[in-house]
This record gives sequence, structure tokens and C-alpha cells, in this order.
Amino acid sequence: ASTVVTGVAVLIVQQTLMMGIVLLAGTRRELKGRLRLRPAPLLGALAAFWTLGMLNLLYYAGFVYWFHDFPRGGNLPGLLLCGTVYIAAVVGMAAFVGSFFDVRERAMQVILLTAMPLYFLTGLPWPETSMPAWLAWVGRLLPSTPGINGMVKLNEMGARVSETAPEITAWLAMIVAA
Repeated sequence: ASTVVTGVAVLIVQQTLMMGIVLLAGTRRELKGRLRLRPAPLLGALAAFWTLGMLNLLYYAGFVYWFHDFPRGGNLPGLLLCGTVYIAAVVGMAAFVGSFFDVRERAMQVILLTAMPLYFLTGLPWPETSMPAWLAWVGRLLPSTPGINGMVKLNEMGARVSETAPEITAWLAMIVAA
């Protein structure tokens, strides 16, 4: 459990945040017929989503890991820094994905359907070198792939923030793209 759960928890944080944001976007489109927001309300909504995502990540990396005695606490300042950027990448991706759905139920179906493939694309069940190159490339476009690698490095192995530079770079690119 200490090998798989600590990685999967990062994916759970992503998926729950994605579901919430995409469902809210779909609901807004159903009710208002449009998703357009002015900059201030949009930034406020994104900040609220980011706050909920950080609380969820801290709950898993803190209480859940402690309660079940999973490896934890390797580099807490690094975890907070990387968690900040990771959650921002997830919020950006979720806002982008949510803009395509006009019916909230359809959004939920797609998010639930993609949960297992996202897990397999992270490189956690088997190494990325064992995947076809195009599939590994698709996995790198998702926040969860660098998310799991970076959070496990920091939380379990006590890595320095500089050792998670590839993950941070990937998240920053995702934020800019969103």
C-alpha cells in the first residue's frame, strides 16, 4: 500500500478537483447558456478552486498518510511549493476541459471514464519505457504524471526542490498553455 497509495492519492486529488470544476462549468452552461466570465470573477473562481485543491492535497499528504502510516514528511516546504504549482496546473486544465461541456452529466461520464487510463499513463503501474512512445507523450500532457513523480520524490524520498525541476517545468508549461 505504501508504494501505490501515495502515488494514487495525487491522482485522486486531481480527479476530484477536475470533477468539481467540470461539473460546475457544465451546470453554469446549462443554466446560463454560456460560460463566459469577466476577469475578476474568473480569477476569483480559479483561486477558490485552487484553495480547495490545496486543502485536499494537504489532507492526503498529511492526515491520511499519517493515519495509515504511509511514508511522509520528506520535504514539507518542497511539497508545499510543488503542490502550489501542481494544483494550479490541475485547475487550469480542469477549467479548459470544463469549457467544452454543455451538460454536466456528460462531463461526469467523461471524467469517470478517463480515471483508470490516467492512472496507467502516469508510469506508476509500469515504467514509462515500457509504454509506446506516443502513449508516454500523451501522459506527459497531464498534470498527474509529473504530479505523482514530483510528490513521491518530495514526500517519500526527501528530495530537494531542485530535483523536481522537470516536474515543476512541466506544470508551469501546463499553466501557461491553459
